[in-house]
Amino acid sequence: MNKDDVIRHLSRHVLDKKQAKISVDKVFEIIKHGLERDGKVVISNFGSFHLKTALPVTRRNPKTGEKVQVPAKKKVRFKPSGNLLK
Repeated sequence: MNKDDVIRHLSRHVLDKKQAKISVDKVFEIIKHGLERDGKVVISNFGSFHLKTALPVTRRNPKTGEKVQVPAKKKVRFKPSGNLLK
């Protein structure tokens, strides 16, 4: 399922397609803002999103064999709630 599928399903039940797209976009915007501000977003009975900082690491270029330093970066992780897994 992708974003368009979510919009299509939402528009069948509650809103027209344009309003459904605006709603889905706003939800993703709110989650992004919450992660930027607090580093964590918790949605009861669904799960939580949190930021994790990946440490810098040295990798090898498979073509040349040259060592390459990959800088630290932030990753978003999702942990589902127990209710979601049932």
